[in-house]
Amino acid sequence: MKKRLVKTISAVLAGVMACTVAACGKPAEEDAWLEKACPDKDETAEELYEKALQENILVVYTVSTRATKTKEAFEAAYPGLCVEIRDLRSPDLVEEVEKNYYSGNSDCDVIICNDNSGEFKSRIVDTGIAVPYLPSDIAGKMKDPESNVMGSFTYEAEMLFYNSAKYDECPIENIWELVNEEYKDRIYMPNPLHSFSTYAFCGGLMCVEDELAGAYKELYGSEPDTDGMSVTDYFWKRVSENIVFTNSSDEVLEALGSGSADFGFMVSSKQRFAGLGYDMAPVYRLEPFSGCRTSYSAMIARNSDNINSAKLFIRFLYGESDGKGEGYKPFSTDGTWSVRTDIPDGNDVPLDEIDLFVPDQDVLTENREYLEKFWTGILETKA
Repeated sequence: MKKRLVKTISAVLAGVMACTVAACGKPAEEDAWLEKACPDKDETAEELYEKALQENILVVYTVSTRATKTKEAFEAAYPGLCVEIRDLRSPDLVEEVEKNYYSGNSDCDVIICNDNSGEFKSRIVDTGIAVPYLPSDIAGKMKDPESNVMGSFTYEAEMLFYNSAKYDECPIENIWELVNEEYKDRIYMPNPLHSFSTYAFCGGLMCVEDELAGAYKELYGSEPDTDGMSVTDYFWKRVSENIVFTNSSDEVLEALGSGSADFGFMVSSKQRFAGLGYDMAPVYRLEPFSGCRTSYSAMIARNSDNINSAKLFIRFLYGESDGKGEGYKPFSTDGTWSVRTDIPDGNDVPLDEIDLFVPDQDVLTENREYLEKFWTGILETKA
């Protein structure tokens, strides 16, 4: 089976320009904040720590509960500093950050968010509400330097898993086999309107529609009869008849673990629970793909009151200059891949050996209204 890793068109570089324009267009008092924050200034961890001791509790808005372990390690490494973690789902996090900013509230200091659906990029990054920070002694060790714009600190995937207690190996080779009647109510997936990474996968298929159509022809020997629909819409209309929608990847994990599901789409980092007795395994090879690559961003919230603490925390989250810091370790597990050249992947199978595509965030943003209407209709039929 062929490898699949479709490159995103230069959305990230466009983000650089958009973020710069947004910052330049801010009122004078906000330009003063940016001048004070100095995100491009080279400062050592020791220098930041000394200044951070004069600041208040650092507030982190995060979509990952693993940030709690980073907080604990951070407070141990830097006595006298305190971190408050607020765990939010991705859409709620974006709304809260926007609300804080436009109301003049500086409640949030650090933002940790899934950056894949285009929502975080268009509403928080391109508007300058989130400010990227990556010290030069870490930036030079990044695998993908342009990812600095989005503050990506780890790679993951939204991908298909199967029930390893029921099957010794994945029982399908082509994604279209998920429409088979035998899998009725045996496929679990988070509601794509509640999960940025699931939305990125579901909507991102429109970016790779030729491959999706080719997989259909390979399996059935003919072109799909979509009755006027796009191939992507036709695929999801058919597969959704077999899907049980959940609120989160956690519920997908539980369904696989309990035996309720044969398959489940969820974030790849849940793979770490296989070592805790959950009977599930990732699908690495699938025609034409088993999921999409995702990543997580860490950025400073504009108008943060605790700038030095925020910078220090982000340095710590990246693993410090030498890549050996404890802050990165909670995010380096099965189902994750490093953004740095000097930190090994948490996953044994490299990203380029997995059938994944990279969603184009700009396409997702441009089609958001259509995608939301389409998925609202799908979900209403399942209610």
